[in-house]
Amino acid sequence: MGQSVRASETGLAIANQARQRRGWTKTSTARWWQDAHTSRATLRRFWRGERIQQDAFIAICQTVGLDDWQTIAEPLSEASDEPLSRPPLIDWGDAPDVEQFYGRQQELQQLRTWIVQDSAKLINISGLGGIGKTALALALAEQLQTDVDHIIWRSARRPLEALLTALLDAPIETVDQGLRQLLKTMQSPRLIILDDMDGDPLHLDLLYQLSRARHQSCLLVLSRQPLPPQFHLLNRAQHLSLSGLSADAAAQLLHGCGGHSYQLNALARIYGHNPLALKLVTVTIQTVFNGQTAAFLAQETVILPEPIRLLFKQQFETLGPLERSLIFWLTIWHEPISLCRLQTHVLNPTGVIAALSTLVQRALATQHFLSHEPSFSLQPMVQTYAMDELVETIIQEISQAQQQTIQSFQLLRTHCLIRPGTDDILGDRILTALRESYQNQLAQPPLALIEDWLQQAKDDAPSTAGYLSFNLTILRDLLTSLL
Repeated sequence: MGQSVRASETGLAIANQARQRRGWTKTSTARWWQDAHTSRATLRRFWRGERIQQDAFIAICQTVGLDDWQTIAEPLSEASDEPLSRPPLIDWGDAPDVEQFYGRQQELQQLRTWIVQDSAKLINISGLGGIGKTALALALAEQLQTDVDHIIWRSARRPLEALLTALLDAPIETVDQGLRQLLKTMQSPRLIILDDMDGDPLHLDLLYQLSRARHQSCLLVLSRQPLPPQFHLLNRAQHLSLSGLSADAAAQLLHGCGGHSYQLNALARIYGHNPLALKLVTVTIQTVFNGQTAAFLAQETVILPEPIRLLFKQQFETLGPLERSLIFWLTIWHEPISLCRLQTHVLNPTGVIAALSTLVQRALATQHFLSHEPSFSLQPMVQTYAMDELVETIIQEISQAQQQTIQSFQLLRTHCLIRPGTDDILGDRILTALRESYQNQLAQPPLALIEDWLQQAKDDAPSTAGYLSFNLTILRDLLTSLL
């Protein structure tokens, strides 16, 4: 075997600065250890100040831009032949590789304080898909390697029994036995990271029991929607609703796009400073617009890459009827609308405040204060997806009504296709989208049926008719223009 070396404390500090400049994580950036032709395990040993083979040490340093590797290594005169300081204590399990990590220093500090100083038992990081929950948790885990005895990463997307087996890395006889055994392991300081928590009742019950029990560990749960309210009332439980990147971090991520800083900032705002969305749209800008952000912005179109569209679809499928209704009203209004005005448009306003709170917590709606009154709107990405959903729902209702009765209309009763109180150029966005959809589908407009529906709508009670007659009149005029 060749000579082994290890990094000094000063060398590790220099290496840490070098990897931060590149936006790399300590051990989760696959490019680092792959380009160095070594393993992730060896890179972890490097960061723990343990001895590794000199060739691997040099490659790790050079890959991160540190050609003078001797300044990183502990002088040979100070080195000893002591055995490795400790066995590996990190079980990455299902953790993915993250190429780069941007910003989030404030969030990292908050999470570290909760775990190290406040001894939190449960921390929930929630946020939209692609917002960076996993990358943040990976960066946190690397920072806490010296503060806990073990770090364990597992995906929660598996049955309860399989999850307990994975956490214990051993078979279980029953769920209760597995729970007791897991609690025994949690008597020493551990950080257990559960990714992809989807709200399964059995998983939530397990979390609740673990969070109420007496132990020395912390459960870090990553989910798209916040855990139910009862978790927030637990002792030593915390919640971090993760929003988009800072302007500086977003600009760093967009370094491959050409343009002035104000153009990059505009691009970041359109995509909600969402790291995944920005990475995906960067590919489009580079391949279609030759890297020119200004040319892309000139299209005045929010392009939703398919992975982002899928994430929104999954989010919308979890919405309740009232939450979905409010999303559609915010889509129709297009600009911030006050709570008071929004309540007047909803036919059954009971529960509006609670539903809006849920939408804000899940980062689907944005809260503003206009004239000291709470107001709400949608981010451009959400607006774009919700518009597509709104148009599709309208067309489905029209199609179903042809096979059933006028009673099958729901959205056309409860929502006005044109923003109330105005002839509204903005509201015409919906009519234009409907027209384009019919043209693309080559569908025959059911004009004769619409006349019949209008006659039937006149016989409806005002309490149930809602906006139906008004909307059918608009649709009749719209579809007539297609003939």
